[in-house]
Amino acid sequence: MSDHSTGKGDTAASAKDKYLIVAIHQLMEEHGWNGIEENFGVESHNMVYINPKSHLERIEIKAHVMGVFLNVSFWGISSEKGTLEKSLDLNRKEIPKKFEINKYVSPDLKILNEQRLRNAIAVVVKQLEMAAE
Repeated sequence: MSDHSTGKGDTAASAKDKYLIVAIHQLMEEHGWNGIEENFGVESHNMVYINPKSHLERIEIKAHVMGVFLNVSFWGISSEKGTLEKSLDLNRKEIPKKFEINKYVSPDLKILNEQRLRNAIAVVVKQLEMAAE
């Protein structure tokens, strides 16, 4: 993962969640998921990924800052098979994760506990793909 450090200490506190979500974005791409939509906001972030080799149509990530945590919902969306699946959202699987921002981003804006973050993302992607099979 690349280093996102800017050396600007005064913006570090407000930017930590963005550094964490960018790290998650990079890990998704390392797992073969191409980001087709990224919206990095002030307190919430939304991203959409596709992977032609997956059973999933797409993965959507919705992240919200809640105090010292980044609450992230990973949504695996499989192809709709019919009206019943569509109306009951049976083609959607959600896996919520909560990341304590300070455990993953240092005050000088460097990613911490990278292997733990890598493992968390790998497990989520695998769970979403297994649910779509």
